[in-house]
Amino acid sequence: MPRKVDHDERRRHIVEALLHIAGTDGLDAVSLREVAQQAGVSMGAVQHYFATKEEMLAYALRHWLSLSVHARFSGRVRVRLGAETKPEAVLRALAAEYLPHDEASRFDARVAAAFLSRAAVDPALAQTLVPAIGGFVGTLKALLDSTGTRLDTATEARRLAALLDGLRTPVLLGALPHDQAMAVVEQHLRDILARDR
Repeated sequence: MPRKVDHDERRRHIVEALLHIAGTDGLDAVSLREVAQQAGVSMGAVQHYFATKEEMLAYALRHWLSLSVHARFSGRVRVRLGAETKPEAVLRALAAEYLPHDEASRFDARVAAAFLSRAAVDPALAQTLVPAIGGFVGTLKALLDSTGTRLDTATEARRLAALLDGLRTPVLLGALPHDQAMAVVEQHLRDILARDR
């Protein structure tokens, strides 16, 4: 009796291989051949699911944003928080995990940098990333709203997102230690919350 193939699982396995390559060597290293080798499948199997590299990249980005990175990131934030639930603590934990500090967060930051760079010249990838960026800013806004501040939380959320994005690359490259970047974030959060009092 022929074995039933789970096509969604096979597709996910292939894009996880692509994401491994992207996080290790960047998107320039991604090819149908390299992905097939990393996934342990034939090139024909990769081409069965993805006709082009661009199609594979688009699917991988959607997969990474909706499942992979969101689940890992949320899990790391929950571990960092423990039983703490105050919005200020959640903001700090979110910032601490957004800035790369261990192999898992550095991997995710490298994948993000690879896709952001590619999206700057690929409108299809940009179209996928824009809502994710808006979602991140929306999360920050909701957390700022939860603090009870009377400030314009939409503007403050955009400022905080810009600060985190601006710090992420120097931390990833080793130009700025994580603890020094977090000191900047901590001061920024104190400034935001103090302005309202």
